[in-house]
Amino acid sequence: MAWDGELLQNARRFTEALQKTQSYTADRMQSYQRGLLERLVRHARAEVPFYDTRLDPLFDSDDNIVWEAWKDIPTFTRTEAQDVGAELFAKTTPSKTGGYGEDTTSGSTGMPLRTRSSGLMNLMSASINQRLFNWHNINADDTIGFILDEKKKFPYPEGREGDSWNLINPQAPAYNLSAGYTIEQQVDWLSRKQPDMLYTNPKNAQAIVELFLSQNQSIPFHTIMVLGEVLEVETIELIEQAGIRLINHFGTTETGPISGQCSHGPWHHQYSEVCLMETIAPGDGSDISSGRGELVVTPFYNYAMPLIRYKNGDLLDRSSEPCPCGRTLPRIERILGRSRNMLTLSDGSRIWPNIMRSEYDPYVSLKQFQMIQHTPTRLEMRFVVEDPSRAVDVAGLTLMIQKALHPDITVDLTPLSELPRAPSGKFETWISHVK
Repeated sequence: MAWDGELLQNARRFTEALQKTQSYTADRMQSYQRGLLERLVRHARAEVPFYDTRLDPLFDSDDNIVWEAWKDIPTFTRTEAQDVGAELFAKTTPSKTGGYGEDTTSGSTGMPLRTRSSGLMNLMSASINQRLFNWHNINADDTIGFILDEKKKFPYPEGREGDSWNLINPQAPAYNLSAGYTIEQQVDWLSRKQPDMLYTNPKNAQAIVELFLSQNQSIPFHTIMVLGEVLEVETIELIEQAGIRLINHFGTTETGPISGQCSHGPWHHQYSEVCLMETIAPGDGSDISSGRGELVVTPFYNYAMPLIRYKNGDLLDRSSEPCPCGRTLPRIERILGRSRNMLTLSDGSRIWPNIMRSEYDPYVSLKQFQMIQHTPTRLEMRFVVEDPSRAVDVAGLTLMIQKALHPDITVDLTPLSELPRAPSGKFETWISHVK
């Protein structure tokens, strides 16, 4: 984001504070969190229709907060958030939270989620990112290339020069390219821009490095930062074997940053200062401090769209072990979830499927959908119908997909009453069975 003088100073001060809070005792962190939570839940109860009565268990007859009743607030899922829509939006937001912006998630569960985020949340995200850079001694003068955008705002061949990527040197160059281009095009762009660091999704990073190596090209970047998917062992091994430093970051569009990789190992530290992260047993909802559980998150700084005890579908492996780095922020050993699959086309090229949810609307009424690639030319579209009275325009749908992906693609349609989940509990919109 672009910074004026006051915003930049505020973000820097927040980063300095985060350098101290990362060593808080558990009791002190809980007190810190509850101060932020109280402001958030009182605002949500007064201004957000979804929470009109939902937070009642947390308040006694004198309007005092009863923290022991926190678990009595029901969790809710991404699907429920999609269903209630604008009821999650605050009618008004405090002036000090900096207004809000709107976005939509990528639709990785089959349907996108319309979101709002406070300006304060964006400032917080920049400060959290800067602390992560500090953990890993990132050079603030380096250049960085972002390949993350899924809406094609930054078109090939040039992309677009970006806003400030760090708080120490806001003038450090940043470049942006949308992720929907072939790996060959992305490698060409990186070869011309020559960024010192690459910021993208894990599987995309793997494919980029593989192509650089297969073509015996010099890789311009010395560091890759990844987010948005499960970081698999094969990806880690390939990137490390190429002599590139790999840093993992975890967060979502709707929640903001959640955790970041420790400088002493592959595990993550929970960002306890900016969100309450609970891990619960999938069956009975009991707390898990060590082992595998479902993520329940409450971001502290989004007054435009408060998410209180929100389950986005991710599974985590937690650890109660202290960290050799000395930080007391809780450890996450592994983040589990779907890995967006890259398609392999008949000409051998590989591409991220980049078809927006709205592009399907003229041809089929969708509630959810999933695309399975069985061969380089054959896709199966599994879908749940929203409006059964609407006929499916198979020819138009196929032509749209061919234009977006490749002209020899065929599409088989499979209507279902519901779509199956992955064993991890996550949902993958695109699954490729082509090796």
